[in-house]
Amino acid sequence: MSKSSRIHRHPVIQKDTRKPMQFFKTEAQKRFAIYAVVGILAAMPFVMGKYIELNTPDPFDSGCYVYSAQRAIDGARIGVDDKPSAQIGTLMVNILGVRLFGFDETGPKLIQMILQAAALVLMFITMRKLFGTLAAAVGVIVASAYLSAPLVAKFGNVKEQHMIAFMVLGVCCFVLYKLSGRWWCAMLSGAFLIFAPMFKETGVSTLGAVGLFVLLQPVLRHGTWKKAGADILLLSAGAVLVVSPICLWLAASKSPIDYYPYCFLYKPIVTAFEKPQAVEPAPAAPDTDNNKVQNAAGEQGFLMKLMPAYVRDSWRVMTPEQIRQAKLRVFRWYGVLILPVSLAAGAVIIRLIKLIADRLAKSKDDTKPSRDRFVLLFALWWLLDMTFVWISPHSYEQYYLPLNASAAMAGGYLIAVYSEKARNAESRAKWMAIGTIGLLLMIIMSWHVFFGVSRSPHSGGKYRNPDRQRGYAQALGTASRHLKGERLPWELLSAYIKENSSPKDKIYVWGWVPGIYVQAQRISPAPKAFEGTMHTLSPRELSERVAELLSSFEKEPPKFMVDTYKIHFPWDRPPLELWPLTSKGFLPTDEQIVSRYEAEYAKMLRDRISDPDEAVRFEVMKPFRDYMMKNYRVVRPFADQVLFHRK
Repeated sequence: MSKSSRIHRHPVIQKDTRKPMQFFKTEAQKRFAIYAVVGILAAMPFVMGKYIELNTPDPFDSGCYVYSAQRAIDGARIGVDDKPSAQIGTLMVNILGVRLFGFDETGPKLIQMILQAAALVLMFITMRKLFGTLAAAVGVIVASAYLSAPLVAKFGNVKEQHMIAFMVLGVCCFVLYKLSGRWWCAMLSGAFLIFAPMFKETGVSTLGAVGLFVLLQPVLRHGTWKKAGADILLLSAGAVLVVSPICLWLAASKSPIDYYPYCFLYKPIVTAFEKPQAVEPAPAAPDTDNNKVQNAAGEQGFLMKLMPAYVRDSWRVMTPEQIRQAKLRVFRWYGVLILPVSLAAGAVIIRLIKLIADRLAKSKDDTKPSRDRFVLLFALWWLLDMTFVWISPHSYEQYYLPLNASAAMAGGYLIAVYSEKARNAESRAKWMAIGTIGLLLMIIMSWHVFFGVSRSPHSGGKYRNPDRQRGYAQALGTASRHLKGERLPWELLSAYIKENSSPKDKIYVWGWVPGIYVQAQRISPAPKAFEGTMHTLSPRELSERVAELLSSFEKEPPKFMVDTYKIHFPWDRPPLELWPLTSKGFLPTDEQIVSRYEAEYAKMLRDRISDPDEAVRFEVMKPFRDYMMKNYRVVRPFADQVLFHRK
């Protein structure tokens, strides 16, 4: 058989030239579809969170900021006619929001929404340039879900929410500057970064991370000292452009140093050279051994003095057991935020492993992906955010917001490494399985964020009320009921004041429920319109605070007074009442009965409260109690809050 005949015995196999079915005709269509899916997934928690925030009034922080903003718009001098608890950044955002939308929370919350949306968009753009589309998608979805989560986001208009937007914008602009070399990105970065600590001192985490990153580049041979100097000059120029006009504005209004940007850094130095004013001594607590133990946490030198006063005072009144509980509280919150914490920790570990492997291999390849170098920046930022939650013993939920943004950006490196391995692997099936398992783990670790937690991260106790579980599901139900007309007792009290007074009438709210001012649309005659630190102020400071309030009331008596009976930090002592409420009702005004009650109550505080100053605080409150019982009558309680009307 000839060779040719053998060949023709086999069928001719022709190559299939038909193209496989394609969903997208062009690469642009594919990119658009991917971005659309990512946008929808990131927008879902964001929109839900903002719906919740806009339809849930805040009786606490937001009410305080909005009130002070309205006072500033009305012409009150900051720190003189009104003494806000907000720092200048928070106050400026709220002033803008109130001026645009009126005396309520809508404006500041809308501004926060716009700032945070811009930050998330820039985060996606930056992470995509560094780590690729998959990493950017995971990072922005995680950041959106956690920054808007009712579990930690509180009511929206909190200083941490505003601060985070500026932190993310600042870091992203810096990364884009390093990638593109555009000088104006560096100046924008400096402007955003310098603004963040004007909301809260912990905003220095991004300043510290970027500053250390710049200084370490020449050390790590990723740049020159000349380049590092140029970076610092550009960042500083942007910072000066922001800080200078703010300082000029405050100087023109003759505001105290406490409200200037970064006063927490230089105030201890400035006040050290001020001539002390003669003040009449106030009652002091006995210097017992137990009191010395309590004060030990507050005697930590210059670093402790850099902390806000209420933080220092809080540490001073805590017992060793309370300090132990505060530490446990931080770890419980770390557990609640296990997904972003795990992503960031995984990224840091992977980067360290690669560094060790390169060192063992004695690799001197300078063509490493630029993304590897930026892990240092994100890791420094995240570690500082993780550390700063230890500063205050209060551990309120919003304190844990910042670490979610830094963790999301750091975690992008972990996803990028996986994506690269999966793309270049011979066995795609194995890496697809790993990715599927990872996705399932992410869903499991974030399930409670959407559907609620059974135990309080703050106390560790089990929630009895399902609405307190604070997932998206529970918060959406609460917001919807409020939209339909359901009102809480403090809102009903506010409505009563508004209906039974005129805009010219003044009110005063004792305790930390400043939202009553906003809901009632009324103003206080006192510069310090609310108080949430009465149990951590020294007796001298509390006595001075009471004297200031009574002086304001003598000039312009409030028509209504509210005693919120709110339990304040450190949560182990009864409220300092304006009109004592006994088991038989409100204390009679008979002087002998009052005198006997006060003696017995002070003794009870000395016996039961470990802080001896607490009994003295009760004693220095007597002028306030006498003023209330002499000039006011009880209207009625609204749950825990009690309303009083001037006689």
